[in-house]
Amino acid sequence: MARRSQDLTGTAWLIAGAASGGLTLFVAALGTRAGLWDAGIGLDLLTFRVVPALVVVGLICALVLAVRAARRPKTLGVVAALALLAVGGVAAGLALRWSDFQGTGVWDVTSDAGDPPGFSRLLADRRTRGGAAAASAPTGPDVCPGAAFAPTQVAPETAARALEEAGFTVIGTAPFRAEGERRGFWFGLGHDAVVRIRPGRTDVRVTARTARAQGDEACRLAAAVARGLAADQPTGE
Repeated sequence: MARRSQDLTGTAWLIAGAASGGLTLFVAALGTRAGLWDAGIGLDLLTFRVVPALVVVGLICALVLAVRAARRPKTLGVVAALALLAVGGVAAGLALRWSDFQGTGVWDVTSDAGDPPGFSRLLADRRTRGGAAAASAPTGPDVCPGAAFAPTQVAPETAARALEEAGFTVIGTAPFRAEGERRGFWFGLGHDAVVRIRPGRTDVRVTARTARAQGDEACRLAAAVARGLAADQPTGE
């Protein structure tokens, strides 16, 4: 009886070890999104330092479970398989996104680098309260080809619709502009967007709330807004 109790306790600890990386990643993402800590703790410390170490621990635990399952496949086979899948999933996720969150990255993108659209006082205040990074010289279409201007003066409603289709929440429109903000699903990393409308030309700018690397996310969002603007324009014969 005591031997069986020890086996159950050991198995429980092995399962906890295998799941520790995924659980820590979930807590890191949830805490960052909820504002309990900043991205420096949630991403740099927990996700890219603590979680990789826990993945190694989890892999060892999962392999020990697999060895035990070889002797007792009916009771531990499914548990061992799920543990290996859980550890492998976390490791694959880190490997896929590791380069995106390292280095400097492109975090401020516009279709007009020579005369970038500016943020309204409302959005600038929101960025300040949210601890946004200071303004920089935005990257233009030479680095992000998808961030193209629309060669026409679109309606503010069209600009607002393009922002919504790209995943932004519209926070204001005016005769010559529309603005929106967006929060990422997991870590809640924010991006702000402005569409500037002028006679014969409509430009877009997307800026991250933080200057930390996020891969091509700002470029992807700017390109999505640009596609939305272009989709509403009449095509030639």
